[in-house]
Amino acid sequence: MTWLDSGCDSPAHPPAGPCARSVAIEVDVRPDAATVLISGELDLVSMPVLGARLSVVLRQRPRRLVFDMAGTTFLDCGCARLLASAGQFLRDDKPVVRHPGPAIRRVLELTGLDAEFEIEELPGRAGLQCSLRCF
Repeated sequence: MTWLDSGCDSPAHPPAGPCARSVAIEVDVRPDAATVLISGELDLVSMPVLGARLSVVLRQRPRRLVFDMAGTTFLDCGCARLLASAGQFLRDDKPVVRHPGPAIRRVLELTGLDAEFEIEELPGRAGLQCSLRCF
């Protein structure tokens, strides 16, 4: 099962308004693993879409759940908790966060949720630290 959604409403309704461009979620569910490719911003506005997609994916009972976040530009704490909570529905493994950018990685670290995931870095990015500066 694969689908793409880039809005706030169901896939049957074309997205409209500001959230139409905020997130795109592509899902590929196979017997051995489910991959959720997320591009754009995961925030309060996109959380219902993410939750709905995760519900459908988790009903399939995948052995492995991968969140490919190479194209994710923003992650708020609520969506980070939602992603982490998916782990309770997996049989053995933690969910995988693949290719998080520095901002996504930082949110996971600051919330302590990085411990709830297996993190797969982009090649050549392992060990990179991001810094936060306040002016």
